[in-house]
Amino acid sequence: MGADPTMSGRRGDCRTVAVEATVVELLPRATFRVQLDDRRLVLASPASATRVNFVRLRAGDRVMVELAPHDPTRGKIVKLLRAL
Repeated sequence: MGADPTMSGRRGDCRTVAVEATVVELLPRATFRVQLDDRRLVLASPASATRVNFVRLRAGDRVMVELAPHDPTRGKIVKLLRAL
């Protein structure tokens, strides 16, 4: 039984889905509007590791976002893939 590479962390019964996205807009309070590869817009905030390591995100950066199954309009930025 192989693991699905798009599925990541497990919290109880819920599974998060990790997808690639592009930062579109910087919003107040460390929130970003990101556009997924399927053209959906999602609000995302950086994960705690991203905040602690002080990763600066700008519009146009490619990031990895984890989407929660209960609210697919919000996500968590877990990794910076490519900077602009």
